Amino acid sequence: MERTPDMRKMETRELRVSSLHCPSCALQLERRLTAVQGVREAEVNLLDGVVRVTYDPASIEEAELDRVVAAIGGQISHIEAEDHDHLEERLTLASGLFLAGGGISYLLGDIFLGPLVGVTVPLSGILFGIGAALGGFPVLRRATSELKRRLLGIDLLVSIAIVGALALGEAFEAAALAFLFGLAEWLEGRAAARARRSIRDLLDRAPKRATVLREGRELELPVEAISPGEVILVRPGETIGLDGVVVRGRSSVSEAAITGESTPVTKEEGDPVYAGTLVEDGSLEIRVTRLAGESTLARIAALVEEAQHKKAPVERFVDRFARYYTPTVVGVAVLVALIPTLLGLPARDWIFRALMLLVIACPCALAISTPVAMVSALVASARRGILVKGGAALEAIAKVKFLALDKTGTLTTGELRAEVHPLNSSDPGEILRIAAALERGSEHPIARAIRNLAGGIDALPEVEEFQALPGWGVRGKIGGEDYVVGRPELFEELPLAAQKLLSQGQSLVFVGKVGRPIGAILLSDELRPEAKRALAALRELGVEPVLLTGDRTSVARAVAQVLGLHEVHAELLPEEKVEWVRKLRSRGGVAMVGDGVNDAPALATADVGIAMGAIGTDVAIEAGDVALMRDDLRGIPELVALGRRALRVVRANVAASIALKLVVAGFAFAGLASLALAVLIGDVGASLLVTGNAMRLQRPALRRGE
Repeated sequence: MERTPDMRKMETRELRVSSLHCPSCALQLERRLTAVQGVREAEVNLLDGVVRVTYDPASIEEAELDRVVAAIGGQISHIEAEDHDHLEERLTLASGLFLAGGGISYLLGDIFLGPLVGVTVPLSGILFGIGAALGGFPVLRRATSELKRRLLGIDLLVSIAIVGALALGEAFEAAALAFLFGLAEWLEGRAAARARRSIRDLLDRAPKRATVLREGRELELPVEAISPGEVILVRPGETIGLDGVVVRGRSSVSEAAITGESTPVTKEEGDPVYAGTLVEDGSLEIRVTRLAGESTLARIAALVEEAQHKKAPVERFVDRFARYYTPTVVGVAVLVALIPTLLGLPARDWIFRALMLLVIACPCALAISTPVAMVSALVASARRGILVKGGAALEAIAKVKFLALDKTGTLTTGELRAEVHPLNSSDPGEILRIAAALERGSEHPIARAIRNLAGGIDALPEVEEFQALPGWGVRGKIGGEDYVVGRPELFEELPLAAQKLLSQGQSLVFVGKVGRPIGAILLSDELRPEAKRALAALRELGVEPVLLTGDRTSVARAVAQVLGLHEVHAELLPEEKVEWVRKLRSRGGVAMVGDGVNDAPALATADVGIAMGAIGTDVAIEAGDVALMRDDLRGIPELVALGRRALRVVRANVAASIALKLVVAGFAFAGLASLALAVLIGDVGASLLVTGNAMRLQRPALRRGE
């Protein structure tokens, strides 16, 4: 059978495209690449100029794909290469020097040269003209290249304005426009580079070299040269270079680089440790468990970088807006120049105003403000030990009205303590042996508690025909007889002693045959010490916590009373949790927090799924939209506050960009503005304002109420 494109293995290639400066160009590039045969999907990241192409290698070869991307998008380089056009920087600097020279000449009274081509010209005019030519060359080159590839972008608007100003004899305006636009491009490039560096800084927290113990010798090697299974030595004050397990030593380790928590954690033999964390006292010998590129810190950095490609709805709006922006602005500028002229008004004045409209309309600040703000917020959350999987999740968490919480392991520590209660004179040891045998393969907190209690039992019986009953318990055959461990509903009949235990409102599971239990295991757990304060902080933010648990109603209500929870839904099966999450979604945005494994269906159903205690747990890091690296509920109100602050920054940036342009446009149409003022305020000023505002999101601490 012939394989269809959907059945073939798709590959993804990332390339950096030069001269990508505007959202309209990015959007057109995406559409044109998607139309190429063999290309399944194309996505352009305007912030770092990266094109990600998903393609069918059976339909288009890698070399041909590179040629097509270059033909449509301009010069390309591999993603590893940080290409930088220093020529453009030098031309912008030279343009500024000639602009300054022309200004000095004009202020000192000017020297007139000529006649040149039959015309006497001032020295300032020549200097301004050279400045305009130098600064305008890279802009005109990009515009010409884009036109050849049928792309219409901001460079075309500015090129028309520079050439038009020179044609009208406004050399100073042309030079000022060329220099200031180049300056704005440089500033935006610096902002994008700073955002990218923020992501790389996450990886830089881990040292590049480590001391490895080989054949009784200490060798200092690059971390890439050390393999899993080898032992590294980390002394006091040094940073751990690779993930591993302590095999000798004891020390306080600061895990702030991973979890954002400044309080050190004691590490001793058998404890896991992570790259990028700091050994504060005592030496540790660590057996490496992961390669350098696969460490928890490396995965965090990779996921934060990947998150850039998951655009928030507000970013998609800017993309859609840019699709029609440049052609519309050019059309309006033509009308501004033509209509007044046809009505008998001075042509020169209105052509000049049309040129100013082209400059004022450049959406550079608008284009960069949203992605820079989102990346800043993503990096800021990662530094706090909160891994957000993209701008869409960040925007969604800012809008949640409800937080659905599981009880065990979320509101409680998850470190359950078990106690056996025999029924009808049954042997407590036998009850525990049966329960521990059936729970041998489960990672549920209840199973762990039962196994811990049975730790002193040497041999557990073999279990045949084991079956997990999600939300109910487990069952299997021991010695040819059927046994179950789980909820009371699994048993046909409960003795009076069992009913008495249930009436006391305690958390428990029963052990026995399907017909009748032989014993019960009472479970006790402690509430997280920070739970009450974290839930109170959420209510202050307008987010209502809701308890969804499979535990008994009496137990759930007791927990809710202590924590001040008003809405409780207990004795829920996994599918019933999903249904309640759907009901909450119908009342407003909902986030669900769980352990990332048992609550996976509910996490996936919620607007935002939050996995707790994800440090070192691959499944938890991948589950949901957010991973809290530290086991601390206080990260959730921090995240909600950060998401809301990020949205406020984005909205403020958009409003500031548009407001500045409207003000300058008003002055321009009143004849009170120049091209230089238009680009200085409407472009350079706006770019500086929105970039600085976005970078505020990376401040070390959130302040209350921001």
